[in-house]
Amino acid sequence: MLFMESYLCYCSVRLGVLLVAVLRIIINITLSVLFFVHGVHIFDGLIDLLENDSQYKNSNMVRKSIHWVHNSPDNVLVFLQCMCYAHKISALLGIFGAIRLHKWLVIPLALFEFVYFLGITIAHIVLMIMLKKQINLGLLIVLTLVGSFYCLFAGYNCVTCIAMFQVISLVKSPKYRQLYGEDPFHPIPLRRSHGSYDSVQQLHMLGVPDDTDIDEQKRLAKLGLWPSRKPQVISVIPVQTPAVSLKWWQQQALDKDDQLQDSAVLRNWQRGELLKGAAGEAERKNALNRRYAEAQQYGFRYKSRERF
Repeated sequence: MLFMESYLCYCSVRLGVLLVAVLRIIINITLSVLFFVHGVHIFDGLIDLLENDSQYKNSNMVRKSIHWVHNSPDNVLVFLQCMCYAHKISALLGIFGAIRLHKWLVIPLALFEFVYFLGITIAHIVLMIMLKKQINLGLLIVLTLVGSFYCLFAGYNCVTCIAMFQVISLVKSPKYRQLYGEDPFHPIPLRRSHGSYDSVQQLHMLGVPDDTDIDEQKRLAKLGLWPSRKPQVISVIPVQTPAVSLKWWQQQALDKDDQLQDSAVLRNWQRGELLKGAAGEAERKNALNRRYAEAQQYGFRYKSRERF
């Protein structure tokens, strides 16, 4: 599995390696110029911090390093310059390897980036331990956060170089060449061939619901060749019962019953009192017609539900 598929801001891993190499060349040229101009005096501030710190001034490694800087400044400068030039050469090899897809030319840059990551992390931890007794808390927090992010960035650059080695190994593999062609910069898209066979064997596979190769589906989706599956449409429309055809006298009974309920004249009368009054006969007929119409409607709805 690849360590990463893209660099910062969705750049490709190949472009990420080129950016890391260019950045490393710029940093090493700057350090080389500083060593030429200031010499070993550039370490005077760090040496003062180490000698005045009670925790590190008696360390055997620290005492040997300070003694080497004071007694052999020329050897220190030669060693540092060699490291800078070696790092620049590895960066150039990484650029050439990323452009021409030679995986073994990326390994030196990955090794130097790993060593640089370890060195910058150890130096940051030691420096923060020494500075915590000499600066205020706010500045210490800011320096810790900035240094931590830079250490993470250095480690990220190292992982980018390793991921480029994995990518080149993948595109140079026989299986990749069999599926996508010999040219990794112009891969052959997977298409269905209709009886014609090219010089490069293509994969006769079409995106169907039975496919389980998730990586292949992602690759086809990026190329726009993965067919969009149409979702199954299930009708959820409720069953609508047709209206019951009523006789005119049944519909009139229902309308009169609604008018009777909403009438402003008869609102103070009870239902039973109206049926016993002078209009009782007509009201009784309307009530019978209304009950008959409601029974017809209920029976029709019940039969329709049984049918469905």
